Amino acid sequence: MSISIVPLTAADRQRLIAVDMAAFFFDPNAYPVDVVTTHFDWARTFGASQDGSDELAGIYTSYDMALTAPGPLGALTRVPMAGLSWVSVHPDHRRRGILRQMITHHFSRLHEQGVAVSGLHAAEPPIYGRFGYGVSSVELDLKLERGTVFTAPALEDAAGRVTTRFVKADSDDAARAVHDLHLRCAARTLGAVSRPEQMARPLFVDLPLTRQGHEPWQVLLAHVDGRPAGYAVFSREATWEDGRPKGKVTVRELAAADSATLLALARRLVDFDLTSSITISGGGADSPLLWWAGGPRTIGVKTFDSLWLRLVDVGIAMSERGYSGTCDVVLDVLDPVCPWNQRRWRLTVGTDGVATCLPTMDDADLRLPVQVLGAAYLGSRSIATQAHHGLVTELTAGSLHVFSRAMSCDREPVGAIDF
Repeated sequence: MSISIVPLTAADRQRLIAVDMAAFFFDPNAYPVDVVTTHFDWARTFGASQDGSDELAGIYTSYDMALTAPGPLGALTRVPMAGLSWVSVHPDHRRRGILRQMITHHFSRLHEQGVAVSGLHAAEPPIYGRFGYGVSSVELDLKLERGTVFTAPALEDAAGRVTTRFVKADSDDAARAVHDLHLRCAARTLGAVSRPEQMARPLFVDLPLTRQGHEPWQVLLAHVDGRPAGYAVFSREATWEDGRPKGKVTVRELAAADSATLLALARRLVDFDLTSSITISGGGADSPLLWWAGGPRTIGVKTFDSLWLRLVDVGIAMSERGYSGTCDVVLDVLDPVCPWNQRRWRLTVGTDGVATCLPTMDDADLRLPVQVLGAAYLGSRSIATQAHHGLVTELTAGSLHVFSRAMSCDREPVGAIDF
């Protein structure tokens, strides 16, 4: 049996959606193919076929995105990231190596192009670790009651200067305003993933059959002194129980340029008439909303894996991020999927927090699988913690502590946007 990876074009939309529909069994009437593929970059979209057949056995695409990673000495930096998405294998072709072939193809193309990091959201968590991905961030779903009190005395004056208004999301003006704010806010938020402009407008196209009782998506825009400062993408669902309003608010994206704007947006979201519950997704493990509201016991909190990261090129990826302190260690990286990574690398970080990571023949100080580096890339899942979990072997005494501290960050990454 031979597997071929073939480029797809817009003419293949129906074939592509047929594979995805078979894998994820959604209602095709709810997701019109000409709408949901509008944002595709067809130069990055591929299908898999077996034994020369014209039938597609699998599909995938990726997006040209950016990731806000730790920068030198506590700053932040933007790193190019390929956002892997729409990964589907037709049920008739499972367990035949289709997925592995597509993932390997994805990595090989990125390696040739010099793109060092791949990221994704995992539909099923057990799948992607074996391909070298690690969970680099978690996200919180916060369930709040209407009228939840957010207490932040130091921000009161600034929050009072924030004005908000909401508009329908499905418009060119709303999409443009959100995209501009999205890029601004993402640049100053650890773990934020920035979407390309081609995704900005399709994201807000109204799909009536997907609402299931919700209103169309709305955008709550925040301004400070007339300048845009933040936004929330939300939808309300009208529900009544025993004659009383029990409406629900779902917030799928929330971003602000500063803490006071975030506070003002949150207060508006928990104060809509005819509602009783508000769910806000995408916050990081140290989300200020959680603590302004009084902590985990005062609201409902659910935790999920968010962004899975894969270092496709260890040398480039480790040089693109910054570090919190000096470091000089040799890493023996285990990576059977990307053989160009499986070797020893010397990571040298200067007093400025800037690093070089180059191949070396020197003896290793630490031995670790590539998944560990992806998990620690945003500074959250520390190297020392993963060593405690049995994932890292220290070969030179003291090197673990030095490397772990250099990789660490003083804040937690936020959850990544959907893509």
